[in-house]
Amino acid sequence: MDDPIMEFLRSQARNYRCRVCGSNHKGSQLRKIGNHNNKLIVQVTCSRCRDSFFLHVEFAGSVVNAIEEVSRVTTPSPRDADEVEGDPLTHDEVLDAHQRLTAFKGKLTDLLK
Repeated sequence: MDDPIMEFLRSQARNYRCRVCGSNHKGSQLRKIGNHNNKLIVQVTCSRCRDSFFLHVEFAGSVVNAIEEVSRVTTPSPRDADEVEGDPLTHDEVLDAHQRLTAFKGKLTDLLK
């Protein structure tokens, strides 16, 4: 049986939409990251665009008092930028990179030099 708080959060997810793609969070993945005393950290990942963020949930007994977003995933997404710098990659550039990576034999640090 699932945690009652997680069940409650899943039941409420349908009332919220993804801030990136606008999809309903009903089918989004909710994963309990950790808890301490009456606090819970939950990672929410959109089922459509895979955008991810964390919720900080505080509760008293079995009643959820507040749910607030704590922070985004530490790796910023290009979707967060107002303007992306540079030209988009071409199909040829992607294929060239794939071929080079497929043929590469060595350490990751050598690749990044």
